[in-house]
Amino acid sequence: MTDQPRISAFARSLFGPREPLLDTVLRDALQTGGLRPMQVDDNAARVLQLLTLLHRPRRVLEIGTFFGFSAIHIARGLPDGGRLSTLEVDADVAATARRNLAAAGVADRVDVVVGPAADHLRTLAPLSVDMVFIDAEKTAYPEYLGLAYPALAVGGLLIADDALLRGDFSVEGDEAARSAISTYLRAVARSDHLFSALIGTDNGLLVSLKH
Repeated sequence: MTDQPRISAFARSLFGPREPLLDTVLRDALQTGGLRPMQVDDNAARVLQLLTLLHRPRRVLEIGTFFGFSAIHIARGLPDGGRLSTLEVDADVAATARRNLAAAGVADRVDVVVGPAADHLRTLAPLSVDMVFIDAEKTAYPEYLGLAYPALAVGGLLIADDALLRGDFSVEGDEAARSAISTYLRAVARSDHLFSALIGTDNGLLVSLKH
């Protein structure tokens, strides 16, 4: 745990201060809105934007919108005509995300879908999504993998946050959350149809290419 702050701290020293818009988004959500600090760190958000820029996906699915911090970065990386569908179970939090996406100027390329993520995932056509980012209920990671994998196109990217198993999962129960994430990690790492690498953000991103 001692090295956890060092990655984001070094990234801040390298890239400079957070842009004012993102600073406002975070302050309004965490301080004014009273939400828990469960969003990806600044460097992880930059990685998501970079992966989107490099991969140029036409259709992206995010499981876990929260207040839209990661969605803003993914949307900024989309190619012309690309769209992000982001899933959030809490209608009030989803409304906050919509406001933040609008403030960031990316609302025109993002659909915020309210409801249980598993229900939406079951409606997706096979091979219809080019990139999936999972950052929602940790105990549901294995279920999300089983439902999202068939929808992911060959050559698509599958990305999961909290791969280093060192976040605060007390809301869901630490043991159950860590067990579920471990199940996800083992399944992805051992799959013959996924090539994966771990990216060292504060909480770890596991990035996989479907082949």
